[in-house]
Amino acid sequence: MKIKLLILQIEAIAGNIQANINKIKSLIIEQNKAEFDLIILPELWTTGWDCVNFNKFSQELYSSETYAFLKELSQTYNSNVIGGSSILYREGTKNRNSCLIFDRNGNFKAVYDKYHLFSHRGQSEGVYLEEGAMGLIVNLDIAKVGISTCYDIRFPELFRLYAYKGADFTVNMAAWPLGFYEEYETLLHARAIENQMFYISSCLTGKINEDYSFSGNSQVCDYRGRIIAKLAREEKALYTEINIDEMKEYRQKMPVLNDTKTEYKIMEI
Repeated sequence: MKIKLLILQIEAIAGNIQANINKIKSLIIEQNKAEFDLIILPELWTTGWDCVNFNKFSQELYSSETYAFLKELSQTYNSNVIGGSSILYREGTKNRNSCLIFDRNGNFKAVYDKYHLFSHRGQSEGVYLEEGAMGLIVNLDIAKVGISTCYDIRFPELFRLYAYKGADFTVNMAAWPLGFYEEYETLLHARAIENQMFYISSCLTGKINEDYSFSGNSQVCDYRGRIIAKLAREEKALYTEINIDEMKEYRQKMPVLNDTKTEYKIMEI
């Protein structure tokens, strides 16, 4: 089964949700294509990575501009949408870094709240936001998809569990800093290889407030860690296709996951 992907990469304008929505619309129109199975947006594309202003930018999930736009996007293009992330709250929660997911009919499928919050090297995501309680596999008409956001990629336990649960591919929405890009790409390839699944990255590019640069380089790795398609640091939409059947055939020929232990024991002497 071939899946048509459209991955969005933008330079977010700090705090200007409508301007960033307009950027997304323009990038999709420039593709001059009408058929997608899955559209993927980057982390915090709505407002940019700006920790001290997260609470200022926050909106109620169901009444937010983000919810309305992503629902419209899925209906307009008859496509599943993994909607990057925004600062959202809902009844019973504090502000979270949340990803909204819609099916191709505009039905709201799920919300993923970032599981691991980054608060190092002078950043303070965990100070301003509440972390999510669990990972998420969403069952779409095209595949089973494991969801992750940026810093989550450093924790392989989550992705191994996605593999055990039968995920066909994983999406990582990111606002990864340019100065540490090499680490991000290495982790992307490692997660793909060790779990024998496609790994899709959608990352912010450019700067926020003129003083913090993002890596861009959104890409698709296959189940052997090979790059299928990749952007540089431009604002652009990346169209490509992946073949789930080929991945399943490879897993049968090389059933590495069958050899992992349910529990690992170590002797120390």
